[in-house]
Amino acid sequence: MPGIDTVAQADQGSANWLVYLLFIVAGLLVGGTWSAYQADNRPLAIFLAFCAAVAFAGAAFWLMGAMN
Repeated sequence: MPGIDTVAQADQGSANWLVYLLFIVAGLLVGGTWSAYQADNRPLAIFLAFCAAVAFAGAAFWLMGAMN
């Protein structure tokens, strides 16, 4: 059935911007982690590093298609 493939491709194409957004958020969180580390705010640095890792993992898994 060609209609199902077309819908799946359209849905995949519209979700690509979310992958880019997650990578951007992960990068910003890494920058925040570095800033918190330099300011000797260890709990915030750990929290931001965890959030960055989750955002990066989510983007990577979504990019590979594991979350579809």
